[in-house]
Amino acid sequence: MLYETLLQGKMLLCFLYFGILCGIILSIKKLLDRSFKQNKVIIIVTDILIMVFATFTFLYAKIKYCYGEFRFYMPLSFCLGIYLQQISINNLVEKILNMIYNFIVKIFCKLKKTKLLGKILK
Repeated sequence: MLYETLLQGKMLLCFLYFGILCGIILSIKKLLDRSFKQNKVIIIVTDILIMVFATFTFLYAKIKYCYGEFRFYMPLSFCLGIYLQQISINNLVEKILNMIYNFIVKIFCKLKKTKLLGKILK
């Protein structure tokens, strides 16, 4: 009983961490949604994939770090992690993701001008 009580702080921080991780993945999803705003199928698929990823992340953390036990604060701390990521470091994460996206677009634009891309795609 004492051991389970001592692990509650670890469990709370663990779910907070995995919530922040899912918040970062949600930022990636937002970038994809902005890139493919005309294609509703891709937006629906990314919505489903982010829900599946968040569910498996929650279940992984529950099984790996909490030994399958369920506590009331687990989903609350998971959602709190997502919320904290969105209000605190979301701007920084989105700037970094935009820089990576622009870098990849520049590379593909340069490759498009060469014959190498045509050979790769055929």
